[in-house]
Order: sequence, then C-alpha cells, then structure tokens
Amino acid sequence: MQNTDELRRQYTNGTVTAANGNEIFLEELNFKKCIIGSDETGKGEIFRPLITVAAYVTPEGIEKLIEIGVTDSKKYSENKKFEKAKEEFYPIARKLTGFTSYKDFEGKEGKVIRTDYATFAASALLNNTFNKDFKPGNLFDLQRHEHKVVVQALAGTVPYNYVVVDDFQDGKHHDRILKEIDIPTEQAVIVTKADSKVMAVACASVIAYYLTNLYVDAVDQMLKDEYGISKPLLRSGDYNKEEFQEPLRMLKEISTEKYEAFLDKYAKKRYIRNMKLRD
Repeated sequence: MQNTDELRRQYTNGTVTAANGNEIFLEELNFKKCIIGSDETGKGEIFRPLITVAAYVTPEGIEKLIEIGVTDSKKYSENKKFEKAKEEFYPIARKLTGFTSYKDFEGKEGKVIRTDYATFAASALLNNTFNKDFKPGNLFDLQRHEHKVVVQALAGTVPYNYVVVDDFQDGKHHDRILKEIDIPTEQAVIVTKADSKVMAVACASVIAYYLTNLYVDAVDQMLKDEYGISKPLLRSGDYNKEEFQEPLRMLKEISTEKYEAFLDKYAKKRYIRNMKLRD
C-alpha cells in the first residue's frame, strides 16, 4: 500500500478541467476546496451489485484520509487475490463507514451518513432489480440515475465548491451527466480515472467497493447456512473459471429450482445467460 507521502503527491500533482473549461490544479482542488466526489462499482460483475457512492471531503478531512491510506480502490487489489486484498481495504473501509456487515447499511440507502472519517451517501441497485431494469444499451442511463441520487443527497446538506464525477462514459455524453446531476458547469468536473486524482472520488470508490463485497459476503454466508456450500462466490465476472462454477454447480445438484431462483435474485442474469455448468 502507498505511504502517506506518496498519497499526498498523488493528490497534489496535475490538473483537471471543470465542465466550463476552467483548469483546476489538483493541489487546490483536494487541499483547499470542499468536494463531493462520486463513483460506482459492480456494473460489470456477475454477483457484486451496482453500488454508487458520493463522498464529501473537506481540506481538513483529507489529511485524515491520507493517514489511514485511502486511495483508488483498485490499488488494493492490484496483483493480489481477493482474500489478501481485503486484509488491506476492509479495515480502512470500516473506518470510513462504521459498517462491519451489509446489514449495517440496509435501510440507509440514499441517506447521508456521517462517521469520524467520512460523510457520504450510497445507493444500491441489487441484482434482482438490475435484472428487471437493465436492457441492452441502457446501462449508462442506470448509472447516471444512481449518480444523481447520491450526489443530490449530499449536495442538499453540505457546503461544497465542486462536484467531481468519475467519467464512467469514457469521454462521451458529458452533457447528459451534467443534466442528470443538475450541477452548474463551473462547479462540475467529470474526469477519467478521477479516483486516482481526487480524494473525494477515491473515498467514494472505497466505500462502494466495500459495500458490494459486504453484500457478497452475506450471500456466501447464506449459501453456507442454508445449503452447506462453503465455496465462496467469485468476485470477478469470469464464469469460465472453476472457482466461479463450483458453488453454482453444488447448488444445482441440490435443486435446479433453487439454482434458478438464486440466479434470479443474486446474479446479473444477462451476463451469464449462455453459461453452461461443467460436470
């Protein structure tokens, strides 16, 4: 994990551009302004739900986040298996959220949550709802709506200078994002890999990644308690891997009906509709 000096440099060097064209130095943005940053995770994974988070970071608060090692959530899992990665990011995310299980979050969707380290709002599009709402071509629509929910939840309660949204549309249709979140262009920043440049977005990414994994932790526990299946679900989306297929195969051997009901509720079914379980 990066040390505090490396993290401080990461969030100091470089610039970003506001939607009105003004260039902003990262040092100014991160260390002298109050920022709402939003990010999401789980859109491409089969079992992790789509969870979107907006986090609020002040100049005073960023130092505390650097001290505990908050950075782009992908940094924790680089070249590591999930069980090893969680040893690093779970303790950090617990401090940010105050949550130790997904149950701690239930009922707080879309509400502003404050802890000693973070102020944030989170929205969860669980996979049973995703299966109903997702159609080919509308994923960006769903993402824009989820960002709107969390950004507006925070924007109405905290004094911010800028809203920074990770560019989930790869440079396309920024006007649609701006229209959806309804933030003045001089206060809006949409930037690629924002979680590696803006601490508020990094904070949001860690919380979102943590919540999606807490959710799968709960599903793993359900499979163990109800069906005696102790093989954990694979956190990535590669359904050709044996680690992905094994727990599903074990469930199907118990009951095809329970297997299909499980996929309806806990998996993004369109992502695996052509999957064939190996014997």
